[in-house]
Amino acid sequence: MKNVEKPSSITIAALDGARIPVLVAGEGEPLVILVHGWSCRQDFWSAQIGPLSRHFRVAAPDLPGHGDADPQRPSGAWSIETFGADIVAVADALEAGEVVLVGHSMGGAVAIEAARLLGDRCRLLVGVDTFTEAMFYAVRSREEIAARVGGFREDFAGRMRGMIGAITGDEVDPALQAMIAEAMAATDPAAALGVLEALLGWDIAAVWPLPGVRAVAINSAMLARRNELLDLEHLEIVLMEGPGHFPMMEAPDAFNGLLLGVLEQEGFGGPSP
Repeated sequence: MKNVEKPSSITIAALDGARIPVLVAGEGEPLVILVHGWSCRQDFWSAQIGPLSRHFRVAAPDLPGHGDADPQRPSGAWSIETFGADIVAVADALEAGEVVLVGHSMGGAVAIEAARLLGDRCRLLVGVDTFTEAMFYAVRSREEIAARVGGFREDFAGRMRGMIGAITGDEVDPALQAMIAEAMAATDPAAALGVLEALLGWDIAAVWPLPGVRAVAINSAMLARRNELLDLEHLEIVLMEGPGHFPMMEAPDAFNGLLLGVLEQEGFGGPSP
């Protein structure tokens, strides 16, 4: 098996000039781009970068408004489509021919928009607890969007901590739960609220399905039982028992096995000598 080297950090510029830090590890193709969710950051993928980089080149960016990226876009406007273009900018900067997109939560929506722009450079899209929850990916009314964004505006950090407590699994390590909550609560509220409004205004039905792209979702069984779900044609769904909204962090070994299995099914990689 290949040795795992420490990821290197590079910074690229989005089309609008926003600064995007990217962790890069491994070599070869496809390039697997790990797209974090709303108010998350690249190191939420720490348990995946090493195992994936034994087989592939891996990139984990901080999207604008998140992590160590620029806290605002030059335009001051947010959209899921623009985030998709940011992911394509990462692929182009790394001169990737073939790209696999893995998106967590909001990152699944971003990955869909990136896949649309990448065309035949992307034939596999893997969502992580994403795509099917109607409250986030179906059309919402203006009144609902305003109320949900407003709830976070009143007490951003407190609302975030409460949300994380509700959507992580029953057996989650309390230290991990606290780390996730504090990291997300530390996001710049102005950026986070603008991005949330953009996400709630985005409609998966307008862009689904993606011709020529295999789409798989590795989702939380606990949350699937709890939430109103969309029925998306041609989406393969794998439900994980145990973890909540962050399966790649709550149950990394099991999640990595599932993700590597999907990649191998598509003809990518396999055990390295």
